[in-house]
This record gives sequence, structure tokens and C-alpha cells, in this order.
Amino acid sequence: MNINKFLDKKHEKMSFKELREAPFNALSGVSENDARLVNEAFGKKELSKFVKIAQAIVTLAEAEE
Repeated sequence: MNINKFLDKKHEKMSFKELREAPFNALSGVSENDARLVNEAFGKKELSKFVKIAQAIVTLAEAEE
């Protein structure tokens, strides 16, 4: 799976396991300052939880009649 368009250039060669441990600014469009602010506000583990909840809501909303 090629996800390079979603990654900062210097992170494109990383494995998924390496990306899991990478800072938020490994994502294309996220600055170092943005990454620092997100990390200070939530931390990686908390943010992951919120992302999973948001994904579940989107999935359930699509299935709702």
C-alpha cells in the first residue's frame, strides 16, 4: 500500500511500525508546531482513541437509516 502522498517526504520510506512511533508531523501538512500542540493537548495514545471513536461514528452514520 502506497501512502506516500499522506506523509512528509522524510518519512516516506518508513515502515508502518516505524510510522506508528513517528511524530505527528510525519503526516503531510502537519507542522512541527502543530505536532507539538496536539501532543501537549492529547498525547499520541489519547489522540488515537479519539480518532477511533470518530471513525466509528462515521461508519455507523453511513449505516444508519
